[in-house]
Amino acid sequence: MKKQIWMEYRKLWNKIAGVAVISMCVVVVLHLLIYLNLQYRSIDSRGEIVEGLASYRALREASKELEGVMDGEYIQNLIISYNSSFDKAYMVEHKGFLGTGGMTKYMVPNYFINYAYYGPYMSNGNNKVGLDYDFLESEEMFYTTYKEMVKEHLEDDNLYTNMYTDEQLLVLNKKVDNLKTPFSTGYYQGLANLRSWYIMDYSLVFFVLVFGLAGLFAKDNAGGITELTLSSQYGRKKNLNARWIAGNLFIASVYLIYLGTQLVVNGLIGTLDGWNVSAQMMWFTCLYNMTFGTGLLIMFVGGLLGALVVGNVVMLFSIKTKNMKLAAILSAVTVAMLTRTTNMYSIGGFLSPMNFERDYLVDIYMFIGNTAVPYFIVVFILTALYVAILYINIRMSYKKYHIN
Repeated sequence: MKKQIWMEYRKLWNKIAGVAVISMCVVVVLHLLIYLNLQYRSIDSRGEIVEGLASYRALREASKELEGVMDGEYIQNLIISYNSSFDKAYMVEHKGFLGTGGMTKYMVPNYFINYAYYGPYMSNGNNKVGLDYDFLESEEMFYTTYKEMVKEHLEDDNLYTNMYTDEQLLVLNKKVDNLKTPFSTGYYQGLANLRSWYIMDYSLVFFVLVFGLAGLFAKDNAGGITELTLSSQYGRKKNLNARWIAGNLFIASVYLIYLGTQLVVNGLIGTLDGWNVSAQMMWFTCLYNMTFGTGLLIMFVGGLLGALVVGNVVMLFSIKTKNMKLAAILSAVTVAMLTRTTNMYSIGGFLSPMNFERDYLVDIYMFIGNTAVPYFIVVFILTALYVAILYINIRMSYKKYHIN
């Protein structure tokens, strides 16, 4: 069986799949290099402006002095450091610096502190980095203010999404109260870029799967189904399982190539430092006691699960149509429609595999009655359900498969 799976897996790596994977990687690399080099600039540790790709490394070096645990002592030292810094003086003079791609080492800690004041109205910009707040007089006062703002933010969002009942909001409020503070802060810009571009280019994986898997069960493809394949009942079942397993291995391989490309390029540009920074520094309303790195790992696993579902949809189209081109067209249209029409903050959005890689995984709970279930657990359950249904349909279609 292993040899047959390996044979089917190798057949999937044909010229079409190779071109599709290379194209995906090229698009990802060019997308990152061109955009990140075009706009961004930072203030380095010497108070000089560094532009382009070099700005991320400069920001990393400048940020080392601000790494640490955001307790009362840290906050007071941060206020002194910021008020006497070149960065503050520069931003007073250049009003739109942070709003047009400018970066400073004070972004991460100062933005987090400002969230405790602005809450749902928090955004980037020079007017969101000030530290002139009464609640900074003590660590306890700051984190109390922060937690109250998270509760207010959840309630404010719920007015538009209607995701939670009043009782469910009370459950979430308790989770806010149980957040362990103080949080850790520091540089994470390379990881922030990774998060953004990983989500932005994720749909490229789906289109590679369309080209790579459309011919798996087609009768008009060199590596597809033949009379010999269907020669016996035992051989038919064994071949189905070998092809299906090989297809899923192909899905995982394509996804890991995509993820690896994102990790390497973003790591070279901005470094991957910041894995141990508290998740709340990125996701202000995150209710989990975890690090930014853990949140990213959860998103990466969610992305793999979404790819597995979409890849199995392509395999189903392949066996239903028995035609490689028709399966590819139907799969591409389905992927395009789901990508464009799925509203993220709706039931359809939460159920769609197109969104399994998103930030929902680290800052949203789903409810069974008044019991809160982490969304990433829901994604695992949905993936198992979707793949099982798709496999059953593929198996039933294969039992009735005829060449003529």
